[in-house]
Parts: sequence; structure tokens; C-alpha cells
Amino acid sequence: MGGLAHHPHVADDDNLSAEAHAIVRTGKALLNAGAESHRVRLSMEQVAAALGIQWLQSQVTLSEVSVTLFKGAQFRTQVGQVHSIGVNADKITRLELMTSELPPDVTPQQVEDLLHQIDSRGARYSPWFNSLCAAVACTAVAFLNNAWWLEIIGVLIAAFLGQRLRVHFQRRAINVYLTALIATMVAAFAYIGVTRALALWLPDSSPQGAGCVPAVLFIVPGFPLVTAVLDLVKSDITAGVSRVAYAFMVLTSAAVALVTVTWVFDISPAPLPPPPLPTPLLWTLSAVASWLGVAGWAVMFNTRLRGAVIAGGVGLVANLGRLALLELGTPNWAAACLACLAIGWLAHLCVIRQRLAEVTIAVPAALIMIPGAPAFRALVAFSQGDANAMLLNSGAAVFTIMGMAIGLSLAKILTDRDWVFDKRHALGS
Repeated sequence: MGGLAHHPHVADDDNLSAEAHAIVRTGKALLNAGAESHRVRLSMEQVAAALGIQWLQSQVTLSEVSVTLFKGAQFRTQVGQVHSIGVNADKITRLELMTSELPPDVTPQQVEDLLHQIDSRGARYSPWFNSLCAAVACTAVAFLNNAWWLEIIGVLIAAFLGQRLRVHFQRRAINVYLTALIATMVAAFAYIGVTRALALWLPDSSPQGAGCVPAVLFIVPGFPLVTAVLDLVKSDITAGVSRVAYAFMVLTSAAVALVTVTWVFDISPAPLPPPPLPTPLLWTLSAVASWLGVAGWAVMFNTRLRGAVIAGGVGLVANLGRLALLELGTPNWAAACLACLAIGWLAHLCVIRQRLAEVTIAVPAALIMIPGAPAFRALVAFSQGDANAMLLNSGAAVFTIMGMAIGLSLAKILTDRDWVFDKRHALGS
């Protein structure tokens, strides 16, 4: 009995609400894992199509997703908010595979069950292994920036301690900007302490302050920066700007800590001279460092080992090409642009048969080229009031990042027709 017996359309309303909830939960899961808004929107539309939704409109930002879905004469609007922002490459891959392989007769409950299975999976690696891989990646970048054994040891220990503290804070939901500031300060202090302690045993050695930058590279928000560029290129202005703002806040927090440490210890940002190695050996070690750096970033982002190995190979090829272009006198921004173009193209080829998300390969490979040294010198020049040096170094860093962004965007345009014609995947449009 009761009112429901006289209103059969209520059951349809309940089903539409369940479908809306499943679609929004899909978008929230992808946002939480760090996916770009285009990927979030496309996945939600794939779920909607499998559920039989006739028309779907969606809005995606860094931390919020809203959808309006239509089925017959009925419609439903639902909004979801993401309270924690992180990176989980394995989760992105699983969600992309799930949404692309849904059968046409799937039910909202089945979608919810699949999402629960993916959400319930923990990190693939322990915090200690994650921190070790991040430290190896930072050390590899240090070598590629001419660091030698004293700086390499300092970076390895400092980055490990900083990343381990960062993971510890993340698991306890500590404010992300406070986490960035404290982890950066700990890593910078650790680098200075380790290198100066080693220098006491070897009076002929002199620790170089420029090694502070690779020691804190684990804090760089590479995923938000790259996905912000992709969002902006796709004219997802709201999502792109919010990601840029988030990345800027993280970098500002880290910069405050780094500038404070360098001011306290009066550290010089002078570039490091090349290590005393024969050219063939130097290039061999650079190749090894390129692979280790990219693979280490990939593991830090929770990429499965197969994906980390592939990302390392892509980064090795692209970064050696970039170094060769620099040897030939190519401007740094142009070399970075061409290298990132190669990264995007190679990542597209690699993921076709490997069932991996393309962004999980491209982002770690691109991070190896982050212009940390000139950015560090710009920060120190700013703290010292040297406007000319600040403008020169910040300009070099900005143009290099712009070159990387252009390269990655061109790669998407060359490998995805939707990026050429800018067609939206709006269901029912």
C-alpha cells in the first residue's frame, strides 16, 4: 500500500539518482587519482552511455565534478566534491580500463561495485620503497645536473628523508601546503648536514649548494602541472587554472622553505662543473640516470612496475636526445619542446598494447627535464635583491617549462583526432 503504489515513476526517479551517483563517483575517483579533466569527462560519458543515459552535461574542476543527465522526460543534477588531491597512476589506469570496457547492459550497482574494488586497493608499494625510488630519481637528476659523488650522497639521503616525511603526512591528511613546506625544509637541512659532514672527513672536497634543488624535486607537482597544460589546450579553462593555482601554491610553499634554508646557510647557487669523467662513460651514466630518474618518479606515482620500466625507456630516449641537442647548441626551451614531443608520441605508441594510461607514462618521463637549477638560482637572487639575475634565471626556467608544455600538447594533437578538431564527447550533443 502507501503512496509509492500510486506513483510508478518514483522507481524511475530512484534509478536515475543511482545512475547519477555512479557517474559522479567515477569522476571523483579519477580526480582523486590526478587525471586531467578531459579524461574525467570522457570516462563519465562512457559510464553514462553504458547506463543508457541519452544526454549528459558535465563540469569538472580540480576538486569538484557536477553532472546533469537526461533520460526521456526525466533529468537529474548531482554534484560531487573531492577533498584530497593526489596522484595514483595505477588507479587512473584501472579506472580508464573499467570505463572503456563496460557492457551496454550494466547497472548502477555493478558500476558502484567495480569502483569499490578499485578504491579499496591500497598503494602498490610500501612507504619505504616509495621514498627510496623518489630518492633515486632525485639523485639521478642531480647527476644529470653535473653533481658528483659528494652531492649525490647528500641528495640520496635528503630526498629519502623528505619523501618519507611527506608520505607520512599525506597518510594523516596533513595540509598539503604545510606538508610541502616542512618536507622541503627537512630535505634541504638534511642535504646540507650530510654534505658538510662528509666534507669534514675529506678536506679537499667542497659541497655545492646547487645540489639542494635535486634533493627537493620530489615535491614538484608534476601531474597537476602537466594536466593543467592539457586542460588549457582543450579549453577547459576552469580546470586548467585551478590546477595551475594548486601547483603554484605547492611550489610557493616549497620555495619559502628552500629560500629560508639557503639564506640561513648562505648557500651559493652557482652551476656545478661537469664531473671528471671520459665522454663515453659520462654519456653511459647519463643514460642510466635518465632511466632511473623516470622509473623512480613513476614508482613514486604508484605506477605498476611494467609501466615504470616503459616510462624509464621513454624518458631515456627523449632525454638523451635533448642532451644531444644541447651539445649541438640548441636552446634549452627548444630541446625540451622536441624531447617532450617525442615523449608524448612514444607514450602513445607504448600504451596501445600495454593497457596503460598515457599520462602515467608521459608525466614521469617529462619530469626529468624540469629546470630546477635556474629556478633555484632565481629564488636565491630574489632573496638577495639581485633583480637582473632573478629575471635571467626565471626567464630561462619559464621558457623551458613552456617548451615542455608545447611539446606535450603537440604530441596530443598528433596522436588524438579529438585534439585536432576539438570535438567534445558530450553525450547527446
